[in-house]
Amino acid sequence: MAERNQEGYRTLGWIINTSEQGLFLVIAEERMQKEIAAVYRQGVVEVYDYKEHPGEYAFRDLQEWVNGLPETKVFMLVNFQLALQSEQSLKRLNFSRDMLEGLGKNMIFLVTPYGDDQLAAGAYDFYSFVKLRITFADERQAQAEQEFVAADSSTEEFVDADSATEEGGGQAESPRRKMERANVLMEQAQDALEKADYAAGERLLLYARKIMEELLGAEQLDLARLDGKLAEVYEKQGRYQEAEALLKKILRILEQEQGREHPEAASGYNNLAMVYEKQGRYQEAENLYEKSLCIYEKALGEQHLYTAASYNNLAGLYESQGKYQEAEALYEKSLRIRRKMLGEDHIDTVQSYHNLAALYDKQGRYQEAEALYGKSLSIMESVLGEEHPDIARGYSNLARLYEEQRKYREAEKLYKKSLRIKKRVLGEEHPDTAQSYHNLAGVYHSQGKYRKAKKLYGKSLRINESVLRKGHPNTAQSYNNLAVLYFEEGKYQEAEELYKKSLRIEERVLGEEHPDTALSYYNLAALYEKQAKYELSLTYCLRAYKAYSSTLGMEHPHTENAYRAMEFIYHKWDDKGDFQQWLEEQMKETEETSME
Repeated sequence: MAERNQEGYRTLGWIINTSEQGLFLVIAEERMQKEIAAVYRQGVVEVYDYKEHPGEYAFRDLQEWVNGLPETKVFMLVNFQLALQSEQSLKRLNFSRDMLEGLGKNMIFLVTPYGDDQLAAGAYDFYSFVKLRITFADERQAQAEQEFVAADSSTEEFVDADSATEEGGGQAESPRRKMERANVLMEQAQDALEKADYAAGERLLLYARKIMEELLGAEQLDLARLDGKLAEVYEKQGRYQEAEALLKKILRILEQEQGREHPEAASGYNNLAMVYEKQGRYQEAENLYEKSLCIYEKALGEQHLYTAASYNNLAGLYESQGKYQEAEALYEKSLRIRRKMLGEDHIDTVQSYHNLAALYDKQGRYQEAEALYGKSLSIMESVLGEEHPDIARGYSNLARLYEEQRKYREAEKLYKKSLRIKKRVLGEEHPDTAQSYHNLAGVYHSQGKYRKAKKLYGKSLRINESVLRKGHPNTAQSYNNLAVLYFEEGKYQEAEELYKKSLRIEERVLGEEHPDTALSYYNLAALYEKQAKYELSLTYCLRAYKAYSSTLGMEHPHTENAYRAMEFIYHKWDDKGDFQQWLEEQMKETEETSME
């Protein structure tokens, strides 16, 4: 992009976030106006496009529109040059300048360079009231159109010459026709992806990509946008290395063409962060999520749907890291925006309910969680149908809630339902399918069905080791739960080996205070207690207690269980000692160490 476009988006961001009121003028060709409107249409800005609603300028119509939206501060009038087709319309605009100012809103008028000339010459009074003129360049499009027309005409000449010399030969397809065909293929791919038919979506996108690369070249922005869809397909299929490589290439093009602070670059950072998160690379993911959010807040404002999605994604990462308080604040922020902008029954609003429910579940707030799970699942089933990965994940999460309350029959039924969907839609060799095997194994394990549990834990571990990195938290979870089975069978050496394997991954990737890490400490404490290694057992139980109390709070069931276990082990280690005094000393020592 021309460097000044980046400044243009920053200026629009300032108007949306900071300006109280005023008249502003954006000068951009129609194609660029369409891009600007698409960026801001889903946020707190109200957009009126004279291309969609033809008619000459009349203040009364504009006043009626603005007064009907009293909560809105920013209004964008796209293709305003189409409303200025007569001398009378320019005079009316001049006459109404004080009334426009009197609306007390931020009014952003988008016109073409020719429209700007019209205003300067025929509506000087209005023009003099404009606080800022913001110019957006579209040099890339102009150059692309010239190349396209030249290619189109040369192809037609070639076809004419070819058909004159080859009797019965068919005409070659023109670049314009090829581009139309590529667009149809992309629409078909989108339909396939919405039905979670990733294989068909990938085939269609690759076919469209081949056509577009022949026409536009490898480093073109429109091709990068198509590659973004392709990367999304790879991510959905668990092909993270392919997705990462493609997203890095896309980001390079976006930064070159659009600038580092363009909303589309923010989307690129966000998508790469999602892939890092799926691989357990949390610090890299957090850096990119925060970078993306900062751009959206500046360029689009806090009430935009893209900003809401950014809050949601960063919240999900915090949840994965056990930062539940930070996660809850961002989930609620995202939910408020989505309810306001999309309504109660939109799928994105439903996803926010679902995410909050999962967080409540992890915090032991089961009643709140079940209410939100039920609400989100009911809406998702009506919108998406039952054969969708999001529905499968919804079933899994509600099943986990039932499992935690020992409602094993209900949990098993929903886990099986989730597994059937994932195997059909995602395939056998996918991390989400591995998670379903793992979840079902957990229910069997809780009911003492060890043979079934061990078989499914092993299946889950094999898929995770094959598809994910060996240091991924999902792999650690598989090691941990398989170790629990060995422990209950009295195979302590095998259990210890897997517990430690799990713990090494969790301490490195999740940190010492994450609930999953705490569980590994707790399990090792139980293992050593069984072997009468009380001092070692007490050490690990204390670590579990510190992690749980720090992350989940003193009243959480996990914290209370760790406390009771620690007291029991302490008295086996020192039957005459004062447990409470010992614990206070340990906690004080921890505080002093953290202050250093």
